[in-house]
Amino acid sequence: MSSANPGLAYEDTPPLSAPLRFFLTAPVFGLIAGMVLIFDGELLGSRWTPGALAVVHLIAAGFMLQVMLGALLQILPVVAGAAFPAPLRVAGVTHVLLGLGAASLAFGLGDGAPLAIVSGGVLLASGLCVFLAASLVGLARAAPAQGASRTPRDLRLALGALALTTALGIVLALALSQGLPLPVALPTLVDLHAVWAWMGWGGVLLAATSWVVVPMFQITPAYPANFTRFWAPAALIALGVWSFALITAIASLKLALSAVLLVMASGFALQTLKLQRNSRRSTPDAPFRAFRLAMIALLGSLIALLVSLTHDAPQWPVLAGVLVLHGTFAGAISAMLYKIVPFLTWLNLTQARIRAPNMKKLLPDAPIRNQLRVHAAALAALIVAVLVPVTTPIAGLLVTVEFAWLLANLVRAVRAWHQAANA
Repeated sequence: MSSANPGLAYEDTPPLSAPLRFFLTAPVFGLIAGMVLIFDGELLGSRWTPGALAVVHLIAAGFMLQVMLGALLQILPVVAGAAFPAPLRVAGVTHVLLGLGAASLAFGLGDGAPLAIVSGGVLLASGLCVFLAASLVGLARAAPAQGASRTPRDLRLALGALALTTALGIVLALALSQGLPLPVALPTLVDLHAVWAWMGWGGVLLAATSWVVVPMFQITPAYPANFTRFWAPAALIALGVWSFALITAIASLKLALSAVLLVMASGFALQTLKLQRNSRRSTPDAPFRAFRLAMIALLGSLIALLVSLTHDAPQWPVLAGVLVLHGTFAGAISAMLYKIVPFLTWLNLTQARIRAPNMKKLLPDAPIRNQLRVHAAALAALIVAVLVPVTTPIAGLLVTVEFAWLLANLVRAVRAWHQAANA
């Protein structure tokens, strides 16, 4: 165990190339999403346009899922003691299947190609099944979690939500491409898939990771014990009851549980912002500010969702999607990548008994700061584009630059690692 961070077993970290391949591939999908925005000015007119469906899955199944699974390859062994069997093989197979699946699914949704939709869904599901199976083996072998951290438990809950999200996605892919008859209306199934992906998988994973990453990298106090004890299980219980209300069309129960989910998400954001205010950092760095912006964007998305419950205008769901996908998840993930990648490269050198440069030398502040400024500008441009569609290509250009720059910065850290390893 690490003495600097009790409970974190850094000696169990997998080979660096296992998570790194996911981290370096992910920005490519964001870059492609930006290019789609450039050439489809009507994309943000509705959540149902083919372009919008393509961009959502480029970000969610391409960028977000790649980084999330890459991070779990690192986090599960270190935090939960769940060592993957043959981690390089699991990483290699999962990475290829996810990449091909996300690309095929996004193309199929954007172009209305049934074969590409079902192929993408099958490839994604296959990759996730490989990853989930390996995760279950690792978790089954892991010793019972010690200490007060709720991260190991909440990682398990997030993986369970991922399995359900995947199953819903496969049913949707078959319904859209093969005309599979559904027991519920198609919009209902879409909402189930989207909300389980947002709150059940993405939200619980972001929270579980934050329990460790925010205090560790942002030098804040720990999240309150009672908050971490109940937040993830309560969120999934509420999500389960909301799903029942949606399927059975109990409008009053659905509205009540929607409010509960919004309150829980806002509680996480507000608690994180409170911890950041109490950070011991004398001067917040760029990733710190980016994570703060992600929490503010999360609050904004909740307001947009709340308004969408009472207003039928198509802009509100689109605005909520922009804020939660690009503002919250892309922003928080970028901020975490700028801490995780330099740290992992430094740790790899240290474990190999190689004199490791300071993490600031592996990836200096200036390029990080400038890239995250472009992220903030892209978010602002996307919000404007929802209201003024003619500006969509400008937003797309900024999104393209944002993710291209993120990739360049990550490559810079990897090159610095190679140079130090070969010095």
